[in-house]
Amino acid sequence: MTEKTQPVEASGAELFGDPNCTITITPQGIIPNYPPTVSNKNITDAQNAIGQLTFADIWRLPPFRIEYGTVRLDVQGAIAGGGRNWQVQINGMQGNSTISATLVQGNLATASTSERQQYVQRMVRNALEQSLASKNVTNVNGPCR
Repeated sequence: MTEKTQPVEASGAELFGDPNCTITITPQGIIPNYPPTVSNKNITDAQNAIGQLTFADIWRLPPFRIEYGTVRLDVQGAIAGGGRNWQVQINGMQGNSTISATLVQGNLATASTSERQQYVQRMVRNALEQSLASKNVTNVNGPCR
């Protein structure tokens, strides 16, 4: 597994124009439990589930999930620093079923305005989409105050 450390996304200050809300998305290596086959329907359903994720949802704890067709987007649990581990998994598959995985760092939960919260939501969705396309775990990091 080759670990990549270069941010994929520009910082929030560049995209959003807000120095108090700088967000990077960084690939963390191949999803370890990626399934042997993934259908176009799985990908489309994953994109639709990701599109339903809200800022408030990002910070929920298990067993919260968004079901869409053949997949589910669910929070696997909290990570150090108050963040969350999100994964899209194919329903009904035994063993390897994760087709998108993103770690959302807790320093994004402190987004203080509606505009910043919407930006965090967009970037987390973007990270899940990048993971879906690249088969890499992504890490979304701030801060966003």
